[in-house]
Amino acid sequence: MPVPSPPYLILKTPHLHEGGQSLVEFAVSSVILLLLVGGLVDIGRSIYVSEALSNAAREGARHGAWFQAPAQSHPYLYDAEIKLAVDAELATISLPASVLKNPGTTCPTPTDGNTVHNPPFVSSAYPATANQPWLYICYNNTPGLDFTSPATNQGQLDLNVIVLYTYGPLTPLVKSQFGVFQVAANEHMTVQGS
Repeated sequence: MPVPSPPYLILKTPHLHEGGQSLVEFAVSSVILLLLVGGLVDIGRSIYVSEALSNAAREGARHGAWFQAPAQSHPYLYDAEIKLAVDAELATISLPASVLKNPGTTCPTPTDGNTVHNPPFVSSAYPATANQPWLYICYNNTPGLDFTSPATNQGQLDLNVIVLYTYGPLTPLVKSQFGVFQVAANEHMTVQGS
């Protein structure tokens, strides 16, 4: 027959100085977690805005390059119509209407010297205030060429619609550490017709 083991006395020692440790650990880790979540929100939002700007530039170029065959004309190949198409696309994601920089500066100056006016652009070409798109319409890669009414004799030439944006992050810490970001979207399209 087995012999019962003697009863053991288990003494618990109170941990008086460790009561707030988990609270402090949670407080420190929650700050880091909030920074990560805030950064992810800003990254996601910046990608979303970048895609929207690209869509707006593409729609503006597509609208301006359209050729009306029966009339043998380009009824939308001028600043106001292209701006309407760009602004309609920007409004779909609640961005403000663009600020047209024509006729002052039709083609922003690239920093790498390319002659077709593709990014990167000089910093002065971007809006000084955050979250306001600027629109440049570069006809035939010719600075200074501007149309305030439907253009003629532009068939098979280049139309470059450029939307520049200064992205301001939502998270204050990201904004204080990195500032604002410059986002550029442009679309080249060949004007249809002759």
